Amino acid sequence: MSIATARTLSWIHGVVVGLNLCPFAAGPLRRKQVHCVECDDSTAEQAFYRAGSQVQSLVEQPPDIVETSLLIFTGTPFVNFADFLDFIAEVEVFLVASGADALVQLAHFHPQYCFAGVPADDPANATNQSPYPTLQLLRVASVTKAVAAHPDPEGIPERNARLLRDQPGLIASRRGD
Repeated sequence: MSIATARTLSWIHGVVVGLNLCPFAAGPLRRKQVHCVECDDSTAEQAFYRAGSQVQSLVEQPPDIVETSLLIFTGTPFVNFADFLDFIAEVEVFLVASGADALVQLAHFHPQYCFAGVPADDPANATNQSPYPTLQLLRVASVTKAVAAHPDPEGIPERNARLLRDQPGLIASRRGD
């Protein structure tokens, strides 16, 4: 396992699952249904084609083999968070244009992640601050099922923000920063 994949999975185990930031993440991890692809692409165009290929790969795999895919970008095109957001927007357009949005949805994470309208130093941003720019491909059917089974899916972001604002050093202690 590469260093980038190991660091990303450690972040998911320690922060995302460990703090229950995403109550849906533990199951696929436990069942070893998370597929990680390390992308050392040097251009956004290369990364775009890789993302398209991984969307197709996810759709072709049965969910009991691959539930979700993580594209971990270790190359240079997405060092800047704004560039990464532009890339995410292009992938979302591709999903809609291809009809794959009925099957796959995106989540994204970045070391500089900052929610719109939130100050950069707000501890709540840390919910999406991964070690590397990361695009997660999720199965729409699985997300729909998980959300339907959760007692308060709309309350998850608010709960996470409150947790991290009340304990601003919590993420760093879980990451080992």
